[in-house]
Amino acid sequence: MCVSISKNKFITKRQCRPEFNLWYNEGQRFICGFRHDRENTMPENLHFDRKKIVAEKDNLKGADLSNLNLGKANFSYGDLREANLSEAFLSEADFCNANLNKANLNKANLSGANFYKANLSQANLTGAFLRRAKFEGAFLRGADFSQANLRETFLLKANLRQANLSGVNLQDAQIHQAHLQETNLEGADLQRANLKGSNLEGACLKGTLLQGADLRNIRKLSCKDLESAVIDKTTQLPNYLKIKWTSDTTFECEERKKTSRTNE
Repeated sequence: MCVSISKNKFITKRQCRPEFNLWYNEGQRFICGFRHDRENTMPENLHFDRKKIVAEKDNLKGADLSNLNLGKANFSYGDLREANLSEAFLSEADFCNANLNKANLNKANLSGANFYKANLSQANLTGAFLRRAKFEGAFLRGADFSQANLRETFLLKANLRQANLSGVNLQDAQIHQAHLQETNLEGADLQRANLKGSNLEGACLKGTLLQGADLRNIRKLSCKDLESAVIDKTTQLPNYLKIKWTSDTTFECEERKKTSRTNE
């Protein structure tokens, strides 16, 4: 049986089988009787097997995978709810359709990772490195990306409602047709980002850098939003907003009146 050294208590849910050196319970990591954490390091004669971790991807709820090297691992359709992946190396890992609800990905390296239609609602991605990661159709409602690097990420049709993107680097990101209602974008850098067709109703754009960004066909953007953000003459705006530049850095904004259609 697997024994936790720290509590000297038997774990009864699953035995340590020879083919599994690694076992998880309640967010703690056990390796055939040895708990692996920062206070009690793994014995030299034992080591984690990434193939066996991936083989258990359907049963990793609450698993402690922090600080592990799992680059290019396939977690597609896996159950990683509330899993601890903080500071793990997960570059180019595949999380397609995986469930990462409330997972901890704080400061993880997720560059080039694939989160196609994955569920990361209320996940913690603070300080994560996500450059060129793919989030097409992902459910990211309430996720915390504060201070993360999402440069050149692909967020087509992603649901980012009520997500925290404050201070995030989203330069050159593809965020078109995304749901950004009530999203916190304060101080975020979206220079040259493509937000075409996205919904920004209720989003916070205070100090958001939008120089060179594509805001055409965007929904629910107001003059007040633009005035709280930072734009320049290369920012592409929706046709219902009219901008008159009074200097290189100051402008006047007017919302065009919608023309009513009459039946002929």
